[in-house]
Amino acid sequence: MAHQLSFDAEQFLAMPVKDRVHLCRQMAERAQELADAARPNYRDSYLEIAKQWLMLADEMERAESGAKIKTGH
Repeated sequence: MAHQLSFDAEQFLAMPVKDRVHLCRQMAERAQELADAARPNYRDSYLEIAKQWLMLADEMERAESGAKIKTGH
């Protein structure tokens, strides 16, 4: 995976939900890679960051699915 990930909140919020979900999953993957390479005293923090990115992606997917059901799309 390329290590050129960056995060800009304004750009993130302007993205379609599917792109935000994809970026969240990429960020989680990178955090996992960092955890795998980190010293033991940092590993848990990187794992928690990865977990939070995945939770955000899941929440956005659920909200998007719920919105589609409500609107019939």
